[in-house]
Amino acid sequence: MGLGRLLTARGHEVVVLGPRLYQGRIERAGCTWRAIPAEAEFDPSAGRAMEEQRTFLFGTFLGPAMPAGLIAEVETTRPDVLVIDAMLPSTVCAAQTLGLPIAALVHTMHRFHGDPEIWGSFGFDEINEMRARFRQPPITPARDTLFVELQRRCDRELVVMPAEFDERAEERENVVHVGPIFEEHAAAAEWDLPWAPDDPVPLVVVSLSSQYMHQEEPLERILQALAGLPVHVLATTGLELDPAEVRVPAGMQVRRYVPHVTVFPHTALVVTHAGTGTLMAAFSHAVPVVCVPQGRDQPCNAARAAGLGVALSLPSDAQPEQIRAAVSDALGSPSLRSSSARMAAAIAGYGAGARAVEEVEALQAASAR
Repeated sequence: MGLGRLLTARGHEVVVLGPRLYQGRIERAGCTWRAIPAEAEFDPSAGRAMEEQRTFLFGTFLGPAMPAGLIAEVETTRPDVLVIDAMLPSTVCAAQTLGLPIAALVHTMHRFHGDPEIWGSFGFDEINEMRARFRQPPITPARDTLFVELQRRCDRELVVMPAEFDERAEERENVVHVGPIFEEHAAAAEWDLPWAPDDPVPLVVVSLSSQYMHQEEPLERILQALAGLPVHVLATTGLELDPAEVRVPAGMQVRRYVPHVTVFPHTALVVTHAGTGTLMAAFSHAVPVVCVPQGRDQPCNAARAAGLGVALSLPSDAQPEQIRAAVSDALGSPSLRSSSARMAAAIAGYGAGARAVEEVEALQAASAR
């Protein structure tokens, strides 16, 4: 959505295939929303967390619904360039048959999507079966993970984090670190929190996954840890968790969504699950972080952030007293603040998405020749 916002501002027409849940946000970014196939929509009544729906999860990664939706849209819209989430192998595979320039949007560290210990031979049989139908040669699973093999076959890999944060075993010509791209415009939205933006009491923002990951209990543990500390607390739950489902100590604010660009310039510390988006937003504003990873790529992100000195990392089951101690240490740490400032300076050099726009426009220009 952030890349779409930037491209539309440059006069491009951007069509986004996305879930119905995100229609409003896609359209507010200036893009045209197109529904994904009905069978690709997530149905929370069958299990509220994605991990509870293994059939759906594997279908999203490797199934035919999303590729069919992409192919149908390409036949209708006739786009110049395709930008595909790199974590959708079957969709990337189908895109590579359409004769259009492809940018794989890479939003995880290479340590995660390129780790053979995590992924092994995952997906090779299914993708090779699809490739055979498209009369493409098979991919041998001897060298890299499926994600890496498909990404190397794209015209670009747009890695939406700074190279200073990512860890890659090799650099390929098609890999471009474009830095973080944020959904919201840099202009802050209206401030509607009960504390003044310049309140001298430190503001701690708690931001767990925007997708549902059974985060009620860890969120409540974190809020319990913060209770009694001399801080203001804002917690965000995302679209898939109602704030009413969370037990909140008195005096704290819990919202579904507050734009990072509104609140992070006034934030002293972020406590987070270590999702890439939240980490990059915090680092771009030089805000130190305490990570309490819950799963997926978050432990990799948390370990890297801690290794770079821009975060403290705790286990997923950290208890309130551990969290309280880490928050107190982080709030009083000059080294965390200085390391965060250095990361913010590195991120600023990527131009807030300008590099990504340049790369997409270069693909478009090459396609027009």
